[in-house]
Amino acid sequence: MTDYLLTLRQEWDLNKNDPMSRVPLYHQLYMLLKNSILDGTLINDVQMPTEQKLVETFEVSRITAKRAMDELASEKLIARYRGKGSHVTYQYEPKPVKAPLIGMLENLVEMGMHSIVKVISIETVVPPHEIALKLSLSEEQTVKKVTRVRSNEEGIPYAFYISWTLGVTRGFTKENLENTPRLNIIRENGIQLTKVEQTLSARNASMNVAQELGLKKGDALLSIIRNSFDEEGKVIDIIDCVYNPLLFNYAMVMALD
Repeated sequence: MTDYLLTLRQEWDLNKNDPMSRVPLYHQLYMLLKNSILDGTLINDVQMPTEQKLVETFEVSRITAKRAMDELASEKLIARYRGKGSHVTYQYEPKPVKAPLIGMLENLVEMGMHSIVKVISIETVVPPHEIALKLSLSEEQTVKKVTRVRSNEEGIPYAFYISWTLGVTRGFTKENLENTPRLNIIRENGIQLTKVEQTLSARNASMNVAQELGLKKGDALLSIIRNSFDEEGKVIDIIDCVYNPLLFNYAMVMALD
């Protein structure tokens, strides 16, 4: 919480020194705290800083700190309990970002054409339970599982992939997957992707991933889970990707409409 308050103090100083700002101090403090709750920085049930801590951090009066907290409570963003302090009651839910699918798929194919792929394994397997649920499979139905490592054009590995794909009857060979973008092979099987959902997070490298990427076990990785849907709205392809963040970054450019 101390680091968080120091970051807020820096933002507070920038706003406070704005000669055009005529917003009352309590409202500035209230908005600073409110934005941290709404964007998920302060998560549900976390304890808020005390009024005294706000007074010390932002060098405001006790009345200013109390009024800012009262405003948050009136909007039901926090709950105040005598003897227990104030806690966040707002439940933050990240909103998915929507972007054109065509451009995204083209970028994935482009990346596949300008990197080196090593196929570790191609298997027909009964997938893990959570994968089977997403693919709407029964307990004994099988799926194509492919494990790959992607390297840059200098031969330095930067990504480790595990994918589970339905409906592929041809083309998933070691030679094809190492020389042709996987999405092209999926299209050649008559599968048309209409929607892709991605979840970005962080993960620590397992031993086998670390060995493939030339890292140490436990090193931080960028993680992307990508679910692809067909024309009927069913998930037909799941890919679990982890990247070395020193060699790969994920950027999105979006225009306001």
